[in-house]
Amino acid sequence: MNTKKDIIVALGGEKSWTHNWSLGGCEFYGEIMDDATFGVWLSSEPISPDDYAVLVAPEGFRKSGVGRSQHDAAFFLRPPGADVDGPVSSIVVDGRSFGLVARPGKPESGFTGVMVLPVYKSHRLFFASGRTLELLNTGDGFSLVPQAIESHLGRRKDLTIERQMPNGWTSRHITLKDNLVIDLPCPARVAIFKNGDIFHGPVQLDLPT
Repeated sequence: MNTKKDIIVALGGEKSWTHNWSLGGCEFYGEIMDDATFGVWLSSEPISPDDYAVLVAPEGFRKSGVGRSQHDAAFFLRPPGADVDGPVSSIVVDGRSFGLVARPGKPESGFTGVMVLPVYKSHRLFFASGRTLELLNTGDGFSLVPQAIESHLGRRKDLTIERQMPNGWTSRHITLKDNLVIDLPCPARVAIFKNGDIFHGPVQLDLPT
């Protein structure tokens, strides 16, 4: 059983950078986006969909979604666009802290049922041993790992909506024998499906199915 201290050590992040951390496990986290730079600000602590629904974004910001994290924990090494590691900027909205962790780029063309886009972030992920993870193989030797499920903006997704996979993409499941720490490249490649599933990478994992 991993303690919070064990996870912090495994991720190797600076403990005092409190807004760089996501340590609430597989709970819901919410995002807001600033209109000036399209920066993505992630809640530092979990927030329920009901609490997110009544959250009032401050002037110059808009709500950009809430979803259930699929990482046991994560750490952002630096602010988006920064050249060196350091604490991210933070704001308080309705008594909740949000940290500036990412900026999206222009979506890729040619996809139906999923938005695929670069996201500029320095994201280190922790998945605990014993977890069974779904990986999306994108047909180029790389995989995307799960980021969130049940994601939505204004209301819950219809659970009957099936994920529409792009041509050449396949899915497989792995069960982790050991803790897994992943550093995503920057920019990350993020796939946001209409059914509320979000995956990101690309990574190469030589792990048994």
